[in-house]
Amino acid sequence: MTTRRLFEENVKTQRFEAKVLSCTEEKGKYRIELDATAFFPEGGGQPGDQGELFPGLNENGEPVRVLDTREKAGAIYHVTDKAIPEGTEVLGRLNWDKRLRNMQNHSGEHILSGLIHAKYGYNNVGFHMGSDAVTLDLDGVIVPEELPEFERQVNEVIEKNVEIEILYPSREELENIDYRSKKEIAGQVRIVRIGTYDTCACCGTHVEYTGEIRLVKLLGIQNYKGGVRISMLAGRDAIEDYEKKHAMIQEATHLLSVKPDQVDSGIRKLLDANAALKSKLIAFQRQIGEEKAAAIPEGTKKICFLEPNFQSDELREMCNKAAVKAELVLGLLPIREGLCQYVLISNQADVRELGKALNEEFNGKGGGQPSMVQGTLMADGEEIKAYFLE
Repeated sequence: MTTRRLFEENVKTQRFEAKVLSCTEEKGKYRIELDATAFFPEGGGQPGDQGELFPGLNENGEPVRVLDTREKAGAIYHVTDKAIPEGTEVLGRLNWDKRLRNMQNHSGEHILSGLIHAKYGYNNVGFHMGSDAVTLDLDGVIVPEELPEFERQVNEVIEKNVEIEILYPSREELENIDYRSKKEIAGQVRIVRIGTYDTCACCGTHVEYTGEIRLVKLLGIQNYKGGVRISMLAGRDAIEDYEKKHAMIQEATHLLSVKPDQVDSGIRKLLDANAALKSKLIAFQRQIGEEKAAAIPEGTKKICFLEPNFQSDELREMCNKAAVKAELVLGLLPIREGLCQYVLISNQADVRELGKALNEEFNGKGGGQPSMVQGTLMADGEEIKAYFLE
């Protein structure tokens, strides 16, 4: 039996009454089929709705959570955390905030895809609503510099508050409609038309007028499978993203002591200062390394350097110079508590067996050549040093 789709009769239906047709357990969850539902099932890149079902139409009772909604052979199944007996009447209540965000993002994507298709003829060959952004994949290339103009055009369509129509044309009528579609569709084709800006075959839910989208923000673009992948946000998601990033800019202006329009130059200045300081630090470390290596007595059998303030390149350079005077040189660089990076060097012996022994003793990883092995050891530096010098 196919489920009556209340979301197609009225996309803004948030509460409804229905009867349980079946309830089956599946991997610790339950699949509940209703005779009617306002929950949209996953499809066309849009995730399934979530919400609650109240057995016995009692909204004050204990709700059954709808974790996901899916479809199979025309029947819609609600994935829930509890069972509801067959024949029970239920009150359904959508997580409307989540649904509205999906509708805004999906509608915004249609406008953008339509504008790109009108200009270049590119097809939207992939669409996904993720937790961080909506992505759409195109079978042609757009350069990043074009995104601001497309974003401006999309938001102009939003400002015009164009009606978003849902059409169910006959086969004869469909032959005279120029529409986008990712695949051939058997049976009734559902058309979503946004004025002259886009006409597309789609099963998803959309707002009724473009003004309800409120805002579209294009986040970025990357090359993908011979075309491009565009990341975007719309509606509440776009506004919250702006609010979060605005707060970050405000914090950056405070930390850098600059005006908002000077944050980028303030960061560059800080990076330049950091690079200069790093260069001085490296020079200082090399000087210390040379002095420590020079101070080693000729004929030293073993020496271990435990240097928490060195960097790996400078530690290795110091150990190489120390190996001129000492038979075995171990350099240790603490990464965090219980973890050290190590380098073991000798100009007189094959150090691979000793490196293997260190790895076995301290659950380490690493390897190398007869004259040098390096890797990491799961222990504190002092413990490793004591073991090595025994």
